[in-house]
Amino acid sequence: MLRVVRSRLTQQWSRYVLVVICVAVCAAFMTAALGLASTLSAGLASSLAAPYKNADAVVSTPDSEQAPARADAQQLQTIEALPDVKSAWSPTTKMVHAKSSGTDTGATQVNDLPADTSLVPAGLKDGSFPDAANQISVSEGTAKAMNVGVGDTVQLEQYGSEDGTTADYKVSGITDQTASGGVPDWYVTAAGLKTVPGEGMDMGGGILLRTDGTPDGDQLAQLATEINRVLGTGQGGQPALTMQTPDQMAQDFLDDMSQGTDVLAIFLALFAGLSVLVALVVVTNTLSVLTAQRARELALLRCVGATGSQVRRAVLLEGLLLGVVSSVLGVGAVTALVVLARTVVSTGSLELTLAPRDVVVGLVTGVLLTVIASLGPARRARGASALDGLRGSRAADGLPVVRTVFGAGVLIAGAAALVFGATQHSAGWGIAGGLAAFLGAVLTSRAYIPALVRGAGTALPGGIPSRLAAANAARYPTRTSTTATALLIGVLLVSTVLTGEHVARVNLLEQLDQERPVDISVPAQVGDLSQQQVHDLGALIRREALVISLVAAVVGLVAGWLFGVLGVMSLFTEGMTVRPVVPWGGFLLILAGAVVVAVLASALPVRRATRLSPVEGMARAD
Repeated sequence: MLRVVRSRLTQQWSRYVLVVICVAVCAAFMTAALGLASTLSAGLASSLAAPYKNADAVVSTPDSEQAPARADAQQLQTIEALPDVKSAWSPTTKMVHAKSSGTDTGATQVNDLPADTSLVPAGLKDGSFPDAANQISVSEGTAKAMNVGVGDTVQLEQYGSEDGTTADYKVSGITDQTASGGVPDWYVTAAGLKTVPGEGMDMGGGILLRTDGTPDGDQLAQLATEINRVLGTGQGGQPALTMQTPDQMAQDFLDDMSQGTDVLAIFLALFAGLSVLVALVVVTNTLSVLTAQRARELALLRCVGATGSQVRRAVLLEGLLLGVVSSVLGVGAVTALVVLARTVVSTGSLELTLAPRDVVVGLVTGVLLTVIASLGPARRARGASALDGLRGSRAADGLPVVRTVFGAGVLIAGAAALVFGATQHSAGWGIAGGLAAFLGAVLTSRAYIPALVRGAGTALPGGIPSRLAAANAARYPTRTSTTATALLIGVLLVSTVLTGEHVARVNLLEQLDQERPVDISVPAQVGDLSQQQVHDLGALIRREALVISLVAAVVGLVAGWLFGVLGVMSLFTEGMTVRPVVPWGGFLLILAGAVVVAVLASALPVRRATRLSPVEGMARAD
């Protein structure tokens, strides 16, 4: 069976192009979404660690409600005398206004300068750090904003003060750090800070240490014990100070902000999960069609001794190989784009990051997607007998009773939960009910889509081609429902979001105002088709695609509108009246898009069908 699978993939590769593209895009989207979360998290961590990024260790308080770790000049000298400690700095900050030639920076921070300037979280771009009380260094971004350079004079005054006290400083250097909320833009000497108007304050930066290399856990614990002894903390009822590396502090800040959960990654992964759902439907439909087209091939395999389990494993193996190749292509494309962007595009302080987790999740998502999508076709291939395959059995077109009953139950329960959430203004019930109702509408599509398509097809003008399109769509209900389901999901999602946004915006504004492949039938005659027959055949296929697309779009719009309105009602607080409105502009665009999709999707089947001779077509028919 391995040779059979290899032969299919190599000699019939054009049939799998859609599957490969769909899975590759899905895996790439998942990887890119998680990569964006990793990039933003890494950027936030870098920003949080910026004030002490050049330190080897930082002394801080374990509780944010405690007073920040502080040390005076004498205590700093004692700390610097400890083994493995080269230098120490306890930053002091003042909030000031900086002025030069009529330009005012607004509120900004000025820090004292440590004796060991390597602890300063900014490097020199021009000039030198201050070495006199009347000198000052400024960040590159602030220097450009104020149009000052080395040798110019700036004036500092206390932020919020009205007494007019000022102090003049001469710019001695420009640092390469642009303005940041966590890093001061100005540095003066310790003596110079005393002449800056206002009182010094601690911004919670702790005590920064330069040590002999990056300390390990044991060294950090030993240093923490010695520093607590020097500062008199950790005894007499005073809480002990802790010692961490800058990376550890940044990670603790992130954990405190997210409560130990990567909320951003989860949100983006859920958003990417919608693409997985749509891709699953598309891939399942495509593989089902490909398996049905190989009915005679599968029957011949059964005739020559292949068991049902072997046929099933061959289909699953085919899906596995497609998943691996597609996932590698998609994830590889994202990885290449990230590497290229790092080389070509300047992102400033935000560094594009693609964590190993992002790559692994993308690969696993693509592989699992195709394997799961292959389960249904594999099961049908295993259950078909040789005779069924040779005569083209239509057993699969029966109504799936278990799926329909289960879907109806989920739909009813979800709709009830959604209505309950809307009436009780419960967001939890509304979200859960909306998701359940959405799933139920998809699971039960086989029960209502074919009937709606048949009714809509008979209502279309156009005579015989329209009636044949409706009959052909109703003849194969499974194919019709699976074709419409993919579009139904997309329209349902878009219309739900569009309706929710429109209803919420309109009602909030009002509230603010108040308060503030194709099976065809052709004449069985020998010879080429006439021009009129070619025209009628093309019209039949196009109208069949059109009626399926329109039914899926209309059902999706109606259900999406209901979901959107009820969802907004569940999110609004009690006492706020929600007036249902319809975003007609967006809905008309969706309908127009459905028509375009139908025309584009039918182009290739029309081309193939009109070039197929009647004899060849009858020979290929089941």
